[in-house]
Amino acid sequence: MSDQASSSVADQTDVGSYFVATYPPFSVWSREAVDRDARPALATPADPAVPLGVYLHIPFCRKRCHFCYFRVYTDKNSSDVAHYLDTLAHEWEMYARQPAIAGRPVNFVYFGGGTPSFLSTQQLQSLVTRLSASAPWTGAEEITFECEPGTLTEGKLAAIREMGVTRLSLGVENFDDRILEINGRAHRSPEIGQAYRAARALGFPQINIDLIAGMLGETEANWRACVQKTVDLDPDSVTIYQMELPFNTTISKDLLRGTKVFAEPVVNWSTKRRWVAEAFEALERAGYTVRSAYTAVKDPSRTKFVYTDRLWQGADMAGLGVASFGHVNGVHMQNFDTWETYSDAVGRGRSR
Repeated sequence: MSDQASSSVADQTDVGSYFVATYPPFSVWSREAVDRDARPALATPADPAVPLGVYLHIPFCRKRCHFCYFRVYTDKNSSDVAHYLDTLAHEWEMYARQPAIAGRPVNFVYFGGGTPSFLSTQQLQSLVTRLSASAPWTGAEEITFECEPGTLTEGKLAAIREMGVTRLSLGVENFDDRILEINGRAHRSPEIGQAYRAARALGFPQINIDLIAGMLGETEANWRACVQKTVDLDPDSVTIYQMELPFNTTISKDLLRGTKVFAEPVVNWSTKRRWVAEAFEALERAGYTVRSAYTAVKDPSRTKFVYTDRLWQGADMAGLGVASFGHVNGVHMQNFDTWETYSDAVGRGRSR
């Protein structure tokens, strides 16, 4: 095989992980370290100068996207959801009693998923009331809330705003209905505009739009159109990811089994990198500032990503929910990664 052909093969988007999820790597994590390292870290008062954040994993979705590799559930009924939210609140109550957490102000909060906006307005209000009773976050510098546009109504958005959310992150990914369909997204393009306009009218301090370069069926023309539509909406910030294929996605399983369910290819890495570069160039021409490898902001003096900044600076974070990651007093922790083990553990006063 020639050097040119070898380079071409290496450039393909193959099945596998392309990023470092955590350090030390998962291969050196162990159950024994929970008692040896994690529990002593929680039992030790923290440095008051270190910020504290909270991550809440809401693992419910209307559909599972074909490229999704997260711990999400699409088959849970209202009783299951209520039980999970009760478990989540109980876990935070346990955390709030730990010496490493007790009495510390919450600097940032992140509602991630799954799809936090999958929850009903009543479920959201009840959850926030219970969580904030254990440790108020009225002084938080940032509260981020991830949304799928098709799950939003004006009433739900108003409730989210009343929760104190400062950054609403809209998982747009693409504006083309055909591409949204073949990638398994639940929303469609009309819902994007409706959700964005309603959020703008409610005065969210920061509205973020997510895009994914290189989804199934993506073309040069479509990518340029998505970037232009994003510029036209004029969000406060834009996050651009590149399509990846970790082992547990539907697309990856299809490729590994050779079942050929998905006829559309995923473009190669050099194309995706070029598309991201072109998108950032277009955003810069529109007045944005590129602040990282995947984010651009309209006004750097006002628009921040406190969640990521604080974590890079060594903040503590209580990771709540199934499979969630946290970091306290220099120790990385992960909760049990299945519904049953997580729920049972919290019921017994543990979560990892």
